[in-house]
Amino acid sequence: MRHSEPESGFNFNLIMLIALLTVLLVVPFSINALMHMLLAKREFNPVIMKLPVDSAAITIPSTIKQYEGFEVTLNLETKHLARFLNEIAIAASEGTSIQGISGVVSPSMKAEIVGATFEIDRQGPQDPNSDYGGMAKWRWWVMPDSSGDRVLGFQLHLLAQNSAQTNTVILDLAEAKFSIQANPMEWVKRHGIWVVLLLSVTAAIIYGLRRRGRW
Repeated sequence: MRHSEPESGFNFNLIMLIALLTVLLVVPFSINALMHMLLAKREFNPVIMKLPVDSAAITIPSTIKQYEGFEVTLNLETKHLARFLNEIAIAASEGTSIQGISGVVSPSMKAEIVGATFEIDRQGPQDPNSDYGGMAKWRWWVMPDSSGDRVLGFQLHLLAQNSAQTNTVILDLAEAKFSIQANPMEWVKRHGIWVVLLLSVTAAIIYGLRRRGRW
């Protein structure tokens, strides 16, 4: 009968550890599954252009998953866009401009994409990967670090010459809206070490309390 109490205490501690492990593993899965279910019911307009450029110029996947990389491409007729901006600037009344543009815009442009919780392989303004006949093409490799509603912004870095002065102008080109699907399995792979450490600390505390007779 004297051994029944230690054995009972050990069983209780084991049950507590199993329960804690279950909570730590099941809760993230449940939250991610619930978010995925809610997001799946929403409809998104994937690309919103802020300039009169065909949205087909931006290529993005139809479905995107957390922690899984994807390619983003931008195809732009830079000569046509520069000519359009210059025509608008000439026709605009004095003191007005398009997103702060003044002077003559050069067709030599750089592009940049920005977005919180995204890992982007090439940061900052980039020269085109290819430029032939006025058609410039950019490519990026992007990976979302979290699930939910996310936005990637597309910016153009232009050179505008006004008299003898050349200025760099940052122009908002478009926004791409994403519904990022949760990836519970990959989340566990990446954060499982913290679960193990927490369980180890909890087990050490329980063991210490039992040794001191306080459990």
